[in-house]
Amino acid sequence: MNIGICDDLCSDLALLEKYILHYMNTQSIDCTISKFESGEDLLENLKYKQYDILFLDIYMEGKNGIEIAHTIRDAGLECLIIFTTTSPDHALDGFEVGAVHYLMKPLNYENVKSGLERCKQVFTQSRQYIEVKSGRTITRILLNDLIFAEIYSNTLLIHTPSKEVKTYISLDEFMKLLPAENFLRCHRSYVVNMNFIASQDDSDFVLKDGVRIPIPKKDRQLMRQKYSDYLFSTIRRRSSVC
Repeated sequence: MNIGICDDLCSDLALLEKYILHYMNTQSIDCTISKFESGEDLLENLKYKQYDILFLDIYMEGKNGIEIAHTIRDAGLECLIIFTTTSPDHALDGFEVGAVHYLMKPLNYENVKSGLERCKQVFTQSRQYIEVKSGRTITRILLNDLIFAEIYSNTLLIHTPSKEVKTYISLDEFMKLLPAENFLRCHRSYVVNMNFIASQDDSDFVLKDGVRIPIPKKDRQLMRQKYSDYLFSTIRRRSSVC
């Protein structure tokens, strides 16, 4: 993954680089970071190099971050943009150029992490797959193949039609990787792809392959409603295509 940072304050450049590298290490994601002290330098570099994510400071000498973002969009570049700034006054400008996040200074690890988590969600939704660390390798799983996942003996087991993937992230972390419209956490230890549900009885979701996913008694009415809402929205989407 290629990430660019543009800020005319060297201290903020160094701090942002530190936070990004720490986050990427925790996620086992390889990344290359390029730093620029002016918008002009970044725009010149964009003639030769593409970036997945750009962090743009709004208040800089010369071209400011908003102007740079407009130039990038006018050139048809689709990188994700995160603004950093000392003022909330430019939120609307960020919306106009499709910024995915807006970080207030002074920066800290948690707000940088939130921006990168948002980027991760966008990448996941657009590419229609997730990547998880399994052993020493990164395994890619198509969302359409993900039947359900369960916590078993402190391990997250991800079930697909062809394989079972073991990883050690929590179910809370795993849920952040998934688009909310298809996946339902119906139990503290289970998340299910509602597209694979065949029926629901008093205590379980029954999947198309016969596997039963338990539903806690206190949550059964809520889970039934969520599944009904999903079915209704699916039927409505298919009707609109026809």
